[in-house]
Amino acid sequence: MERLDPRVLERISGPAWDGIRDSFLQVSSVLLSVAPEAASELTTIYVKYKLQSDAVAPVYAVAWIKSSKQFTVGLSLPDDFDDEALGRAPQGTSYKGLTKYFTVRAGEGCPSQLSTWARAAYEGARNQCK
Repeated sequence: MERLDPRVLERISGPAWDGIRDSFLQVSSVLLSVAPEAASELTTIYVKYKLQSDAVAPVYAVAWIKSSKQFTVGLSLPDDFDDEALGRAPQGTSYKGLTKYFTVRAGEGCPSQLSTWARAAYEGARNQCK
């Protein structure tokens, strides 16, 4: 998890985050495991997962951590990528280039398909750069 922005751990460190912290860290681990150069960056209310640590690197996923009760992840997937576990952007979670979203609530784990989704999102963002 060394590529997870250390400020994220501070942001989710309080006891209120106990219900989703492990799930969030698991999702982050999967999102960052797609490539050795993948990186993350915390903003005020979300974490960007980027192709590399460069400040202007393309984003392939974003996780909104506005609430300690749930978090939403958006992925940069092809429009024709179909999985019934993915949906549209909940209000307040849109981000340029992200097309499919899922939400994890307290007590829920990482979606079983996340590795497949993460690889596809990373490759899609990478191919857009070519």
